[in-house]
Order: sequence, then C-alpha cells, then structure tokens
Amino acid sequence: MVTNQQTLRSIQPARVNHGVRMKTIALPAEHGGWGFLLEPIALGLLLGPSIAGLYLALSAVALFLARQPLTIMVLNRHRDSPRTAWARKFSALYLVVSFAAFSAAIIFSAQSFMLPLAIAAPLALVQLIYDWSGRKRVLLAEIAGTVSVSSLAAALALAGGWPRTASLALWAIVMARSVPTIFYVRACLARVHRRPASPLPMFMAHGFALASVVTLARFALAPQLAVAAMMVLGLRAVVGFYRLHATPKQLGFSEIAFGGLMVLAVVCGSLFGW
Repeated sequence: MVTNQQTLRSIQPARVNHGVRMKTIALPAEHGGWGFLLEPIALGLLLGPSIAGLYLALSAVALFLARQPLTIMVLNRHRDSPRTAWARKFSALYLVVSFAAFSAAIIFSAQSFMLPLAIAAPLALVQLIYDWSGRKRVLLAEIAGTVSVSSLAAALALAGGWPRTASLALWAIVMARSVPTIFYVRACLARVHRRPASPLPMFMAHGFALASVVTLARFALAPQLAVAAMMVLGLRAVVGFYRLHATPKQLGFSEIAFGGLMVLAVVCGSLFGW
C-alpha cells in the first residue's frame, strides 16, 4: 500500500513544480484588462493596418502579460520560492518578446508613433506603483492604467500613417469608452457585494464622455456612429445599474460585447463616413 502511494506521487505531473499553478503566474489575474487592451489594438489595426502596427501590438500584449509575474516578483522580493522563480522566468520571456517586437515596430514604421506612448508612460508608471504596493484595485490606478493602454489606438494609427491630430482623437474616443466603464463596473460590483454605491460618478463620467465625443464629431474627428454608440453605453449604464443584477462573470462578458460594439461603430463610421 505504501509503495502504491509513493508511485502515485511520483507520476502526478500537476505537482512536479512544487504545487505552483502556472496559470496564476503566466496570465493576468483580472480578465477585464484584456478588453481594455484589445479594444484599442483592434481599433488601431483595423483603421491603420501596418506591419509596424502588428509588431507594436505584439509588444503591447507581451508587456501586458509581463505585468503579472513582475508584480509577483516585487511583492515576494524578500522571500525566494518556486513561485517567485517561475515569475522571474516568465517576466524575462515576456520582456524579451516585448522589446524585440517594439524594436521591429520602430524599424518597419514609416513615421514615429512615440508621442502618445510618451504621454501615457507616466500613467502606466502610476499603475505599476499601485500594483507593486498591493493596491491594484484603487480607482486612480485603474483609471491611469486604462488611459495609458488606450494610447495604443493612437500609436497604432500613427504607425499606419494616420495624421497626428486624427490619431490623438482616436485615443480620446477610446478613453471616452473605457473610463466611464470603470465607474460603471465598480458601481455594479459594489451592488453585487451589497456595498453602498452612488451612481452619480458613473453618470457624470458617461455624460462627460458623451460630450467629448460629440465635440470631436463636430470637428470631424469622430464619426457620428461613435456618438450613437456612446448613447447606447449610457443607456446600458442606467439599465445595468438599476434593473440588472449580473454576476461579475456576466458583467465581464457583457462589457466585452459592448466594447466590440464601440470598436465596430468607430471603424464603420470612419470607413463609410457615418
């Protein structure tokens, strides 16, 4: 009997790595971040496709993946463990891929795409500071991270040959979609967990975002279809907060759908003049 138990332990592959769950190291813990990352990437590549843009998108994805193992390394810097060791390996892999892809993007780009990334860099640093202090759920950290990653839409558009003003306007449109979404999701999650939640910040954020996109549309820097999409997002905020009681998972999937709707509206509106 003892022999059989020892044999079973020796052939269990899931425990070869000292009980370390690779998924929790290699992939980000919060799945909502994927939506905030992929929406500006999809928007920038669809409106300004280029080889440089593909490399830049790959660099951004690799850097996004590096955030999780880097945070594990920093938070566990005073103790060495198998989990920390694997975090170092994944961090190195992701950072090497990101640097190589970014270098290729610079080589293949016909014009510089650095301006929006340089503007967004301090905001990305703010998010990292909160991550590495164990406070990644703070509102300021979430907003700073979302605004910084939204800059990819402008950078990809520049890499694809777009004018600077139009590219920065694309960044503003993505921010108008993503920042109010943070307030909406936080308010809904507060209700799910039976915590007090005021809808006022959420409504103010949606109102300001709608006004911003309307202003851009008046100067021909945003399609009218983007304005319509922002109205739909405002309506979903009202209905979602007062009428629906979605689980966090349902809320996440619904926001992926609304994000896709916004990307589709901006792309179709820009291409067909709607």
